[in-house]
Amino acid sequence: MSVLAPSGPARAAGLRVPLRAVLSGLAAALLLAALYGRMMSYGLRSDETLFVAPAALLQDARMYHGFFYNHAPDSAWLFRGFYLLFEPLGLLGSARLAVFAAWLLLLAAAVGITWRLARSVPLALTCALALTACETLLTQAGMTATNNLLPLPFALLGPGLFCCATLGSGPRRGLLVLAGFCLSLAAGLKVSAVAFIPPVAAAAFFLPAAVPLRVRLAQVVLPLVLGGTAGALPLLWYLLSDPALFLAHVLKFHTGPHVAYWQAHAAEEPGLALGLGARLQLAYRVWFSGAALLLALLPACLFWAAARAPGRGQAAQTGGAGQIITVLAALALSAGLSLIPAPGFPQYYIPPLVCLPLLSALLWRRLAPEQRAGLMPLLGGVSLLCLALAAPRLGPGLVRLAEPDNFTAARIIRGGDAIRAALAEGNSPPGRIATFLPLYPLEAGLPGYPELGTGSCGSRVVPYLDDGLRAQYRAAGPQDLAARFDAEPPAAFLLGYAPELEAEMRAYAGANGYRAVPVQDLSNRYGTGQLLLRPAPSPP
Repeated sequence: MSVLAPSGPARAAGLRVPLRAVLSGLAAALLLAALYGRMMSYGLRSDETLFVAPAALLQDARMYHGFFYNHAPDSAWLFRGFYLLFEPLGLLGSARLAVFAAWLLLLAAAVGITWRLARSVPLALTCALALTACETLLTQAGMTATNNLLPLPFALLGPGLFCCATLGSGPRRGLLVLAGFCLSLAAGLKVSAVAFIPPVAAAAFFLPAAVPLRVRLAQVVLPLVLGGTAGALPLLWYLLSDPALFLAHVLKFHTGPHVAYWQAHAAEEPGLALGLGARLQLAYRVWFSGAALLLALLPACLFWAAARAPGRGQAAQTGGAGQIITVLAALALSAGLSLIPAPGFPQYYIPPLVCLPLLSALLWRRLAPEQRAGLMPLLGGVSLLCLALAAPRLGPGLVRLAEPDNFTAARIIRGGDAIRAALAEGNSPPGRIATFLPLYPLEAGLPGYPELGTGSCGSRVVPYLDDGLRAQYRAAGPQDLAARFDAEPPAAFLLGYAPELEAEMRAYAGANGYRAVPVQDLSNRYGTGQLLLRPAPSPP
């Protein structure tokens, strides 16, 4: 035996590290597979119609002009791009795949930025695991094809890259350009993510503190502005090309008719968080329960430990005080802005969560080595609790991977195909499909009415619009439908998902001889779809 070969204990130690890495990789792969299975089998939500339909409508129509859309434009174009790349998955399937890609980016950003700041693999993995186990992210906010999760990875990367770029001997301009780009991209995906921009923009004039102001302006502020401008180009194009139309959809909708609609229908939604007190209670449940509470526990414990660090001078040398203030400001501003929209829904309160891994990493930097070693049991305990909290939701996701035909998107595609087959067999005259859930006909390539193209969100607020907004929206209320159908009779009605809004459609169908035909695969959480075909023309 060679004297250079490692002996027994050294060889065993060399084998343990790769084995630990392999086991960690397998565990991460299982978690991601379970997350994917849960997402793809998660039930359809009505909000998805608003966000997913533009992936098909943008082929022939302009956003805001050709159909109603009340959000920033980037998410619609993201779903459009994924649909073009993964068309066999369908509109809903490709959009949910885009959200899963955002999940991957969020977790990779949490691990990468936390490790870059703290140089601690256990802390980085614990933060990522806590994000994965958050109850709000494992329900509608993170499982459906909407814009709720999409901005989170960029909202984490923006301040995180800024902190990485301004810690150390001198600013790193490349990271600052990327930080500005991510911040603007987050706002382009969801307007509420604009909350992360002012703290970073203000900090750019003061960090790094040891650098003269003239140098900061050239090497920090300017790169940040350049990256931010590049990331904001899609948003700026829509804003500058027609400011009144853009603001009417993205801003005035949420401050006017949206609020009026929910005030009139508050009785139909028990527990609706309409007042400030109710919104505070809902935010409290999102922020301080389950894995979100454990994620908040980490910076709280690290702050307590950092305040009692034995080497305060060493902590000052590591720097990071200004970066901590920046992240705290982003946390406070994003939390405050999330409380403004009324009514409040759980997904409104998730943006502040991405600040917690950054804050934990910056505080970890200020601890002495013996303090970090003493906190390892805390990280292990938090990780185990997060796994226990996530298991009931993620576990069934692994089982559902064995049945891809039962994924929600696959059922929507089968429903659309069944509608197309029923139209062909029923010898129905050509025409549009009238429905408040247009995903089914869109998946089958069947034409719909532009006024109903993104579902019920625009139609239900029409009675609450003033004349100015009514002229800006491509939407039809229940009172407008009969005249619209007289001008262009539908080939079929797809009803059964929104009884109150569908009353006029059902009355029109009954008065004009439309007949119901049985169609399979049209059931979802909102009801079982009913297809009513226009009668065939009488032979001469």
